[in-house]
Amino acid sequence: MNQIPHLVTARTRLTVLTPDHADLILDYYQRNRSHLEPWEPLRPANFYTLPFWHQRLRDSYQQCFAGTALNLAALDESGRMIASCNFTNIILGVFQACHLGYSIDATRQGEGLMQEILTCAIDHLFQERGLHRIMACYMPRNERSGRLLTRLGFEQEGRARDYLMINGRWEDHILTSKLCTTP
Repeated sequence: MNQIPHLVTARTRLTVLTPDHADLILDYYQRNRSHLEPWEPLRPANFYTLPFWHQRLRDSYQQCFAGTALNLAALDESGRMIASCNFTNIILGVFQACHLGYSIDATRQGEGLMQEILTCAIDHLFQERGLHRIMACYMPRNERSGRLLTRLGFEQEGRARDYLMINGRWEDHILTSKLCTTP
């Protein structure tokens, strides 16, 4: 069984939210609805409700203990959620890899926070969880995300046509990955 990580960066605390914290993540998504909409799947109407997030966080917590996902919320010094980084589809055995997705509050862009958060979280996945590969993809027009992944050491591996249904339409994505370089 995996433990719930409590990671600390210079400006944030990273943790897995419990269902009792549904209000934190709901507030994050409500505040950032228009900011995140171009980069995410269409959301069902109940996505912006407490019952939805109670259930989603219950599932996330169970996935953490099962070792199949690690969905981290970044909280600032006041305890407000300002970013998320999600490591999903964690597969061990001969693969030892996962997928990474992330987002940051519109008001906190350009501060280097996402790089700080992801550096800490990726180190945790490599060092504590024993993963070998973390895969991330981004839409070609999301140049900011592409630059971030490059700074983090992700390397481009290809381009996938009509890879994900984002905001109601199929979007191409650039496929990248980062390999653990320590034994």
